[in-house]
Amino acid sequence: MPASRREPSRCRRCPKSSAATSKCVPPPEPRTGVVLLAAGQAKRFGGGKLMAEFHGRPLWERAAETAEATDFSERLLVIGPNSPIRARPDLRLVDNPVAGQGIGTSIAAGVRSLTDCDRVIIMLADMPLVSRTHLGRLFLKQGVAFTRFPHGSAGCPAIFPRSVFPLLDTLNGDRGARSLNLGDAELIAPPHEGQLADVDEVCDLQQLSSAD
Repeated sequence: MPASRREPSRCRRCPKSSAATSKCVPPPEPRTGVVLLAAGQAKRFGGGKLMAEFHGRPLWERAAETAEATDFSERLLVIGPNSPIRARPDLRLVDNPVAGQGIGTSIAAGVRSLTDCDRVIIMLADMPLVSRTHLGRLFLKQGVAFTRFPHGSAGCPAIFPRSVFPLLDTLNGDRGARSLNLGDAELIAPPHEGQLADVDEVCDLQQLSSAD
């Protein structure tokens, strides 16, 4: 009987040469850091906003726990002068002595303090309901992506590749990242609009506490 023919393998093997083999190895996952902003003066709240109680703990800790539970390679927490906020095991404090000049200075201070990241997500400590699912959607983006708010406006959380870090480092005053010319930034909606609730005034915190 004739020998049975061997079916050709459908799997392509990598050539042995190092140059060709490198094409078969998937690229490493980009190192993504997070900068959690907790340096605002909370004037509309009357001061002390981030230390106000939210479900039995300081408001800022909710966003901090979300950042800690997400697969970031580096986690920074930007605070202002005389802040009562203390470091956590997985969050490194960054002091911003000029935080009173505006959010732009805190973004710049945080990005400047990153050590080895390919991109960064900027989060706000007064947005306690942002989920890991939404952060995961931002992780999937290669370029600049902001969170899409109702009526199409852009805001945080937002993700930026390393190529944008020098621009973020120039921010000052109340100029946030939206003030920069960042080209074709994507807008990513969260699973539920309720995740975008932030606390500006005491009534906002009361409403969130009763609804969450």
